[in-house]
Amino acid sequence: MPICAECRTVDAVIEDLDVDPPRPWCLGCATVLVAAGDPVLNYRNVGDGAADYSRVLCGRSTAVLPFG
Repeated sequence: MPICAECRTVDAVIEDLDVDPPRPWCLGCATVLVAAGDPVLNYRNVGDGAADYSRVLCGRSTAVLPFG
């Protein structure tokens, strides 16, 4: 399991695929990005908390809301 590239203390739950090499994020650090308005949208699940990140993303980010 990769370690979060930001805090370097917790196992990652997602990997950001928009950077090369992919950057791993833990749930806490990825949630901060969502709250800041810069969510990771193109990601791969790498940990048990990935489903939790998906719920955070859908519940707190306008980037994934459908138009219309």
